[in-house]
Amino acid sequence: MLLKDKVALVTGAASGIGRATAQLFARQGAKVVLADVTVQNGEDAAQGIHTEGGEAIFVRTDVGQMKDVQALVEKTLAHYGRLDVIHSNAASYALGDAVKLDEAGWERTLAVCLKATWMLAHFGVPPMLAGGGGTIVITGSVHSIRGYANHTAYQAAKGGLLALTRAMAADFAPTIRVNIILPGAVITGLSAHLTAEQRKRMAQMCPLKRNAQPEDIAQVALFLASNMSSYMTGEALVVDGGLSSVIQIPPGL
Repeated sequence: MLLKDKVALVTGAASGIGRATAQLFARQGAKVVLADVTVQNGEDAAQGIHTEGGEAIFVRTDVGQMKDVQALVEKTLAHYGRLDVIHSNAASYALGDAVKLDEAGWERTLAVCLKATWMLAHFGVPPMLAGGGGTIVITGSVHSIRGYANHTAYQAAKGGLLALTRAMAADFAPTIRVNIILPGAVITGLSAHLTAEQRKRMAQMCPLKRNAQPEDIAQVALFLASNMSSYMTGEALVVDGGLSSVIQIPPGL
């Protein structure tokens, strides 16, 4: 019960990493607010927590919209009376290099993947401070620290999250801790367009020879949200099966 009596807000919670994290937080004693634009899946995720005996509500939220994020925090406080943990996890991206990517794709990707975390802090930090403190856990990416073709907006957003983590850690310490997870390839809805062969090739690129499941990242989110990481803030944890730590040598060299 690492999060007993805590109230945790998780964005992108209808599927993937967010859903796995919301479920794990609830199993560890948290009252969870699930936020997503996908209503049916979000409600199903909340119902799944109820079925296991946990407490949760779903709030339909477009985290790229400031009014939605404000309403999300207000509904959290109205329902549970406090806010202790924020897991800023929602993601969306438009593919393309700097020439091919249009302004709408750039703006939407930056809004959901970067601006949303600032908005969650803008509205969420004051009640966290009023309640005595808390933790913010951000889902970044290995894109935050490595280059990858055709992902201009996504990489800009994820790189920004790494800097934003350090800024907020400095601003809100010691009362609020802020840390970021940098996952590698995770089998979620964002990878639905990949074929089985493409997923297999991705898995072979990392030393552990497998792609992550959402639960692998949820475990790290729990570590950062709980007192297990009580002496950590402003840190980035790479969770990529070793992908970014090795240089791949082609066979025969």
